[in-house]
Amino acid sequence: MRIFKEESGQALLITALFTGIVFLGVAAIAIDVGMLYRERRIVQTAADAGALAAAAGESKGTNITTAADLAAKQNGLNVVSTTPTAGQATVTAVDGIAGRSGTAYVQVTVTDQAPTFFMGAFVSKFRLVSVSAAAQASYLTSSNGCLTGLSSTGAVVPYASGAETDGSTSMTWGTTVMSDVATEGSSKIIAPNCGVVACGPASEASGNGKTAAAIYAWGSGSISAVSNSAPSYGTDNSGSTISAAPVIKTCSGDPLASSMPAKPTAGSCIDPSWMSSHNAGGSAETISPGTYCNFNTENVSTLTMNPGVYIVTNTFSTNSGSTIKGSGVTIVLANGAIANSGNCTYVAGGATPYGVGNGTTMDISAPTSGTYANIAIWDENSSASTPDTVTFGGGASSTFTGAIYAPNTNLVLGNGSGTSAISSNIVANTIMVLGGSTIKNNYLPTSSGAAAGGVNLAQ
Repeated sequence: MRIFKEESGQALLITALFTGIVFLGVAAIAIDVGMLYRERRIVQTAADAGALAAAAGESKGTNITTAADLAAKQNGLNVVSTTPTAGQATVTAVDGIAGRSGTAYVQVTVTDQAPTFFMGAFVSKFRLVSVSAAAQASYLTSSNGCLTGLSSTGAVVPYASGAETDGSTSMTWGTTVMSDVATEGSSKIIAPNCGVVACGPASEASGNGKTAAAIYAWGSGSISAVSNSAPSYGTDNSGSTISAAPVIKTCSGDPLASSMPAKPTAGSCIDPSWMSSHNAGGSAETISPGTYCNFNTENVSTLTMNPGVYIVTNTFSTNSGSTIKGSGVTIVLANGAIANSGNCTYVAGGATPYGVGNGTTMDISAPTSGTYANIAIWDENSSASTPDTVTFGGGASSTFTGAIYAPNTNLVLGNGSGTSAISSNIVANTIMVLGGSTIKNNYLPTSSGAAAGGVNLAQ
């Protein structure tokens, strides 16, 4: 009997040990599963934030992976570009979602190496946690205009001497082409999310030596937008193209007139001595908001503009080779100010001398809140009959984020080879891209106003 009792005790002990191991195993699994669930929540938050940041960044022309990486880091992840190891994560961002089109979608996947406590006794102590999130702009890719030329008569397109107008294959030679929005030479306008709108001209009087082509591309130049609408349009026969196919229609006028704030009031001039003397000695300079009589960056290597509103009352001129940068900046050219030394009109090769010289790099982004939110440049010239001319020179890559509002001004964008990336609702008297430059406008239009829209998670 004693032997059986001893065996009974052993069985009880074994059962107790086995039960304890089972409970510990269940507890261990519960702890590790809880940790993995917690890590998944962290990674999901980072993926959501990354998708929203990427979608918002794309509307400004920002690299979507860079935007998603930054958002993931701000949510506590150690982001690397290689295969993640312990405590590291990778972020990938791609445009579009399978099966969805017509809107600006961005999908972000975050993969993290999550540690475990108990599973590591049997298998690898790290588990891959991978989560995807998608976001889209809260506005549709739209035919709303992001480049609008308001002139009823148009301006002379430099060098152009012929046009096939309104879909005709009949070439008119030896003519002066009058246009609101035009490219010349090998210059390009690219607007992947929005449209080009011209208000005029519709036609020219017979025998006056002029041809109306409100939207016009020549000399292998091109205009590529979601839509193109104007009272007239034209190309030449040297390989120039306009797409989408232009629609003949009248425009509804200035799309921003009703949403612009009151004009700012100029104060006393605060031109620094190096700006007045045009002799900065090649130094880097920083300026603050206020009123500048004669804004000039001659002999300045890099000019940093602190956030705020800058009012220029007389002249605005930059130096070739300078870099001008500012975040949260609005530049206002007051009525009567000129963005060059002679208030020039178009001449062969563009308007000279330049407001922003060839070789000048500008990186300007508008404020995102406040009275002048989303307004980067505002030319207040009040007379449509005597428009100003403002030239943004080429030869350097510049970026602009925010509306460029110049309803009574002829804008020359990129007079000289170079590529400028902008995210701007541009409204001007006329808009011309010259000298082999490429202007890519990543702006995503809203229903009205200068402001950009928001983004939201799509899944």
